[in-house]
Amino acid sequence: MSADGQQSIIRRGCRGALGLFVLLLPLPVYLLRLDDVAGMMVDDAWYAMLAKALAGGQGYRLINAPGSEFVLPMYPPAFPALLSLVFRAQPNFPDNVWLLKGVSIAAMLGVALLSYLYLHQFRQLPRHVAALAATAIGITPSFVFLATSTVMSECVFTLAQLGAVVLAHRAADAPPERAWGRLVAAALVASATVLIRSAGVAVVAAAFLYFVALRQWKRAGIFAVVVAVCLLPWIAYSRAHAPTPEQQQTHRGAILYSYGQQFWMRWAGSVSTGRATVDELRERVATNVVDVVARGMGGIFAPMLLRGPDESGEELLSIGRSVGWTFVGMGNLPVNMAISCVLAAIVLLGFARTVRLATPAEFLVPISLVITVLWPWWTFRFVVPLAPFLFLYLIRGLSLRPDFRVVRIVLLSIVGLNLYDHAGYILRARENPAAIDWIGRFNEVDATMRWMDVHLDKDAVVATTNPPLVHLYTGRRTITLDTLTEKWSVWRGRGARYIAPLIPRQLPSASRGPYKLVYETSPESPARVWVIEIE
Repeated sequence: MSADGQQSIIRRGCRGALGLFVLLLPLPVYLLRLDDVAGMMVDDAWYAMLAKALAGGQGYRLINAPGSEFVLPMYPPAFPALLSLVFRAQPNFPDNVWLLKGVSIAAMLGVALLSYLYLHQFRQLPRHVAALAATAIGITPSFVFLATSTVMSECVFTLAQLGAVVLAHRAADAPPERAWGRLVAAALVASATVLIRSAGVAVVAAAFLYFVALRQWKRAGIFAVVVAVCLLPWIAYSRAHAPTPEQQQTHRGAILYSYGQQFWMRWAGSVSTGRATVDELRERVATNVVDVVARGMGGIFAPMLLRGPDESGEELLSIGRSVGWTFVGMGNLPVNMAISCVLAAIVLLGFARTVRLATPAEFLVPISLVITVLWPWWTFRFVVPLAPFLFLYLIRGLSLRPDFRVVRIVLLSIVGLNLYDHAGYILRARENPAAIDWIGRFNEVDATMRWMDVHLDKDAVVATTNPPLVHLYTGRRTITLDTLTEKWSVWRGRGARYIAPLIPRQLPSASRGPYKLVYETSPESPARVWVIEIE
């Protein structure tokens, strides 16, 4: 064999070894952190319930809603449709939770491998740098938490979004005779991204603008037509069957309101917070910009500075400022905010050094961040799916020397600290699962719902902060409990007989009206929950 042939074999072997490393290092982290928790984010309970409805042939509808009327959820249907395949294989919830989470774990392994290919092949980073960055992305605590302690859509969304960017690259670079197939593939994946989460509209806009920037007018037109063909049926159907104001008032909850309606709420999906004014929109943008810059970058690259290992990944829930009745406790120390600002400055420098040769990512990231700062919700959940691109800009911002020495040190530090973080979490969870706040709270909720399944009247309606999870566990009809300040007559008018907040709340005052306490966890429990029967 010639020397060139031997070198070619060695290079292929190195490529295979790096790809295997990117896959194998994150996998044990995900498997060791896998737990029984599901539905605590509420949105993931909705996804599971809608998946059950689809698998059972009941259609895409709220099967928890009282009465026989059809109530369409306003969430896009792709992720529940994917999870419905799990329910077809194993229909019993929560016995199938590990299979439901397997979808997100598989997606994150795909994100890690695709990040490696993207950073090396399309962004020309050295293989070892791309492998380190992809590994860091794959074991980012927020992603691990999403995949192992929730059934949220972010992991699948991140894979689809990154896949759409890669396919848009390939479509733009393809010779004319091969462009059609790649354009259709890019448009299909971009459309799927929107149907997983509506925020995916950013990747559709980014790919279209990329083709326009390259003056590939025909390809831009074909891409737009295919996307329109894919998305218009859902848009038309959801508008034609949108929940009526009466249904929204009865059932409540973010899942019943369009994104246009939620935008003008002070807090997305919560009607009780009131309607935002124009002045409040400016304040919202200013606050969200601070969250992204002074908190979000720390949560992506240096989450261990924000909390201990027992809260690993919970920055996804807790990073940001306090809003109304919520308690947010991470990322507010001045030193942490300063570090996040420094990281944001490096990312911005890397973006500036990259944008001269704009690709779909350089359109996607700004568009996504504009949507993020405009939306009345904590920003960090919208920032996390941009991690593959933020790591690219961090690397470019640090690449002041051609040997990537500083970049290697930083990436190795991120990987090492994240592994140390996961190890600490795994050890604590094995020694005393109840000491993990997220698991402890779930155990309280799980015990409550198992009691409800046995003791509550099967025909009664339950008003609860987590309607889909109560329905999944008990089969009871449920409506959203979004406030405890209304009179019992209001809840009785909505059909409710039981009130069951699944987040810590004080028992109502007797002055509110008569009620019967039928269940209560330990008053000393930090996750104290209770159930009352109203009269």
